[in-house]
Amino acid sequence: MYFVELRSFDNYIEANIVLKMLQSFEVNCHLKDENTVTIDPLLSPAIGGMKLMVHPAHVEKAWDLLEEAEETYLKHIPCPICKAHALVTISVTKEHKCKLAALASMLVNGHSVEITKLYKCTACGYDFKELPQQK
Repeated sequence: MYFVELRSFDNYIEANIVLKMLQSFEVNCHLKDENTVTIDPLLSPAIGGMKLMVHPAHVEKAWDLLEEAEETYLKHIPCPICKAHALVTISVTKEHKCKLAALASMLVNGHSVEITKLYKCTACGYDFKELPQQK
């Protein structure tokens, strides 16, 4: 049976939290390469991490659930600058200019384009790479 790769993870715990959340909403999904990455985490970049595989009929539902969960989580985190609860996620995609850099990225990261996740406060405009630590 054909499944669609929705996301990849380097972290076993995060991958299983997402997997169980989707399964609780009756999304047909599983983790590919879970055992390999769990046993030898150094192989994760070479094989592209643990892949969340979703049945094609459930892809849209799964994306909606993931986006909703992330939005709900971000509502509880204040901006480190203005303390407003107005954070959003921004994904920045950077394609490599030469084929050698793309090949090196593929070998090291598991994909040929570089995708960076940023967080931005819609209240003050501040953007940052990592979420602030919760106390």
